[in-house]
Amino acid sequence: MIISPSHITNTQRGILLMLAASFLFSLTMLTAKLLAGSMGAVEVTFWRNAVGLGVLFVFLYRKPIHNIGGRPYTLIFRGVIGTIALLTFFYTISATSLSNAIIYAKTEPIFTAILAFVLLGEKLKLRAVFAIIIGFIGVVTLSGLEISYLHIMGILTGFLSALAYTSVRSLKAHYDERTVVLSFMFFGVLIPLLLMIGAEFITSEAFAFALNVFVMPHGLAWLWIVLMGFAAAFGQLYMTRAYYYAKAGLVSTISYSVILFASFFGVLLGDVLPSPLIMAGGLLIIMSGILLAREK
Repeated sequence: MIISPSHITNTQRGILLMLAASFLFSLTMLTAKLLAGSMGAVEVTFWRNAVGLGVLFVFLYRKPIHNIGGRPYTLIFRGVIGTIALLTFFYTISATSLSNAIIYAKTEPIFTAILAFVLLGEKLKLRAVFAIIIGFIGVVTLSGLEISYLHIMGILTGFLSALAYTSVRSLKAHYDERTVVLSFMFFGVLIPLLLMIGAEFITSEAFAFALNVFVMPHGLAWLWIVLMGFAAAFGQLYMTRAYYYAKAGLVSTISYSVILFASFFGVLLGDVLPSPLIMAGGLLIIMSGILLAREK
């Protein structure tokens, strides 16, 4: 028996949309990994947002934006912080396996819960505190009990992403969601462009993730760039729609399917399987995120 689209419930639509978004986000990671061999994380960030801007403008043409406005500095903050988070994320993709990179990024719910408590005054239930503790144990375990540049960049990805998402909460009542995405993509083009110019004159080991010179893409790189931009843009769109159809806690839990997709693509690329210690840390982080999602 074939179920027609009209018989699918909103919850089922939300689940299917989040699964599609997770697949597209993992495809974004795959193409970013393929590009990492010929260009730095800064340029990957630039192209990801440049193509995404083109896709977004098509949607804006079809349905113009209407904003209440009133929080321009928060809007700018979201764009800048989100861009820096993307820079650190693409750096971790270039420096480690896809499964490790996405698990680092999935520390975001842990930091979001803490920031919501500190900045927005949201209450933390005992279960949420327990989940946060589990998450931090997972972070320490994932690092292999070492503090390296890669580990710092991975954790920074989670923290900055949480800061960006927390700021979005205060923007929802003032701006169309496409305006928030537009701010993110605009700075996602401008900041990498400035960094690539600066990289011609500046060198720094501490900021190696943010200083790459521009390298003109050639051959298959152009295909990966276009595929990355479209996958990221539509992944964002499907994720947003998923939260519209289903409860946030359920959608957040389903979003962890991106780890499975990313791990599969990583195996295709020849990634080495993680050690038992790293796998244990990853499982604790995933458990923490799911427990926090159930609180939503």
